[in-house]
Amino acid sequence: MKDFFNVLIVEDELSDQTTMVQLLAPYQNLKLCGLASNIEQAALISNKMEIDLVFSDVMLPPFTSFDWLSKLSEIPFEIIFTTSFEEFAVKAFKLAAIDYLLKPIDPTDLEKAINRFLSKKESKNEKVDLLLKNLSVQKEQVKIALPTLHGYIFIKISDIIRCESDNTYTTFFTIDKRKILVSKTLKDVEEMLEDYRFFRVHNSHLINTDYLLEYYKGEGGQVKLSDGSVVDVSRRKKDEFMRYIKNK
Repeated sequence: MKDFFNVLIVEDELSDQTTMVQLLAPYQNLKLCGLASNIEQAALISNKMEIDLVFSDVMLPPFTSFDWLSKLSEIPFEIIFTTSFEEFAVKAFKLAAIDYLLKPIDPTDLEKAINRFLSKKESKNEKVDLLLKNLSVQKEQVKIALPTLHGYIFIKISDIIRCESDNTYTTFFTIDKRKILVSKTLKDVEEMLEDYRFFRVHNSHLINTDYLLEYYKGEGGQVKLSDGSVVDVSRRKKDEFMRYIKNK
């Protein structure tokens, strides 16, 4: 590992620049190499220097940081976005496995993001490209980045039939009969997919209700999905689930 990493801060507000500089001061392995207040300055600095990590605000009037990144044929640095974006955009960051920090920035969240930067080696272009697409397409076309042992698998959310918990891991079952094991808890997956017609029917099962075929009565009951799988509905979730499918 390198002894230090070159950092660029891209913020249009002077106060936010100052705050970020102060927050990064304790990290001796991060060397501040530039401050930019717009995408032109950011491009100029990154073209002249070898940058390892960029902290970038999303909104850089009259442009956004995406306008800068989308022009790059290759993204040679890691990016941690700082944002005050609405909830849908935040979900887009999560789905694309892109690091982000909500303003005002919490030092603990910053530390976690920096630790992820120090340990990861995945493709930056693919994830930023996925983020840009997710921000502009219909829900049915939105994709998710699934972390695996070898990198990431990118699939459409609409291709996911159900998800099953295995302690700190989750298995995704897709319409093309793939089983994809990822290192995320089902709770994390539920938070990402709750706006896309998914319902957690059981502590171990999250289903895409677009693929729901039948409900079998019982103490909690069971549901049958389009791939032929039958999943238990917990007694605790039964009433909430029945209300959900009646209003679906």
